[in-house]
Amino acid sequence: MNLRQLQFVVAVAETRSFSRAAEACHATQPTLSNAVGQLEAELGGRLFVRTTRHVEPTAFGTYILPHLRAVLDARDELKKAAETFHDPSHKLLRIGFSPLVDMRRLDAALEPFLKRRPEVSVFYKECLLDDLAERLANDRIDIAIVPHGTLPARFAHFAFYSDDLFYLPAGGADAALGATRAPLPISALPEAPVVMTGGGCGLNGTLKALFDREGVALPAYPGEAASYATIEEWADLGIGAGILPAAKLSAKAAAPRALLANDGRPAAFAFEWVWDAGAQEKAHLARLVDHIRQEVPTLVAMRAGAPVTGA
Repeated sequence: MNLRQLQFVVAVAETRSFSRAAEACHATQPTLSNAVGQLEAELGGRLFVRTTRHVEPTAFGTYILPHLRAVLDARDELKKAAETFHDPSHKLLRIGFSPLVDMRRLDAALEPFLKRRPEVSVFYKECLLDDLAERLANDRIDIAIVPHGTLPARFAHFAFYSDDLFYLPAGGADAALGATRAPLPISALPEAPVVMTGGGCGLNGTLKALFDREGVALPAYPGEAASYATIEEWADLGIGAGILPAAKLSAKAAAPRALLANDGRPAAFAFEWVWDAGAQEKAHLARLVDHIRQEVPTLVAMRAGAPVTGA
């Protein structure tokens, strides 16, 4: 196994094409195909299946891809750390976040800070919640962005943004709901079970906490989806309903309905910044925390009212 093989597999997954992946990796298609085949043999399973239109990951491929990306991310993190050691004037901020986080909002929140601090580089790391907590505790990331209340209280917390939730009816359009796209109160949901993920991203726990606060039982589907795209697909097929934050809806989401809390306000996930207060002795992290507290709330307010993806 080598890093080039991992790069090839990730490129195929992102482009859904062996030829486009080869072009992106500056390799010939036979070289890329052979490398993918060698890795499949070593890992013991097919990673991709060809359809009439494009290439799709197999169930094994979907499962293993996050692990391959983690290896490549670790390689990049190692290189950045070495650069920082050899050039002390260069500072590195390691930012981890749940897969639920809206990357566009994160980028917009950090852009003014990074423009003022050209000596600071950012290394992003998408992680599941357990990994984020472990990385914060062991100084392997500087700050995390997660759904509110999902990381231990011993860390420092500060509010970031809210993301409205949308209900995806089972089958694309539920007979009990009719053809309307009007907002839907949590208390008026159909009986269709809600498809969830494996739990590590925070979707399941944050949804359950929301439903508990509203005094409504969450009818969870007994199986679990590997991705938010799978939740959309299963909802469209009628396997179950889906509930996703706006940032994770695709433009192809079928008949999404805004979800309302019992008081009539939009049901939403609140996201927060989390860091180890003891680590603020790092000057560049302390400056970022100041930016988060003093400027980011205004930046978030300025973005309020922007159009919702998939709605």
